[in-house]
Amino acid sequence: MSKFEILCVTMHQNDFSKIEKMNIHSDVVFANQADTTSFEQIEFEGHTAKMITTATRGVGVNRNFSLAYASADICLFADDDVTYVDNMEEIVLDEFEKNPKADIMIFHFETDDLKRPQQSYPKTKRRKKWQKLPWGGFRIAFRLSAVKKANLNFTTLFGGGCVFPSGEDSMFLKDAVKAGLKIYVSSKTIGQVSFVESTWFTGHDEKYFYGVGAFYQCARKKTKGIRFLYTILRTRGKGSLSSKEKLKWLKYGALGYKKMLSYDQFVKENAEISKE
Repeated sequence: MSKFEILCVTMHQNDFSKIEKMNIHSDVVFANQADTTSFEQIEFEGHTAKMITTATRGVGVNRNFSLAYASADICLFADDDVTYVDNMEEIVLDEFEKNPKADIMIFHFETDDLKRPQQSYPKTKRRKKWQKLPWGGFRIAFRLSAVKKANLNFTTLFGGGCVFPSGEDSMFLKDAVKAGLKIYVSSKTIGQVSFVESTWFTGHDEKYFYGVGAFYQCARKKTKGIRFLYTILRTRGKGSLSSKEKLKWLKYGALGYKKMLSYDQFVKENAEISKE
């Protein structure tokens, strides 16, 4: 069993060139969604890289494949649009060593998108009970034994390529909290992430609010009303929709979740809403 391993989701890869592009210097598992099914393994710099290729779709499905092949004490989820600092593995392992009670550690990334900055923290500390869970999967490192013991997996309903466009990372962390795992936020920066080509975010449009509404109906059903209002306030001045239109699409998303309809399916089955 290795000490550290990256679990990276990607698509349509024919080789291991992502190792160099992402500046990887550790063991890595690539969960690759393409049109075939295969398994490859190579050695590089004294490390092992595995490529599990399947014809499946959905980021949750793909993350679950990477998790199934994980074999290290400490693992880090990854997207293929991140670039790591040279000593990333050392930084991650050092943080877990200094914080032995941490089951999950959230790390910081720089970004090229000023509209989607990644929140940083002045010092490493345990997450507060009232603190939100807004962190993307690529920021999540964890002790594999703790995640396995809690039987954690990613939802296959939310995320890129799924019925609803986002929220799988927050649900994973929500399930972790419910299972009693301890989440820490780290002050350390371990790389840079690019949001130039998002697989799901097209702006604060109808589809965005539909997805948020579906997420709250699933994950925060009892408090969805106040969360709808908070979402509207938080996105004031973002996008072209009015507050009334945002609320409408949040409610549509909640209804869509009950019926298990994607945004496109919902619009198709309710053609009259385009005339409102």
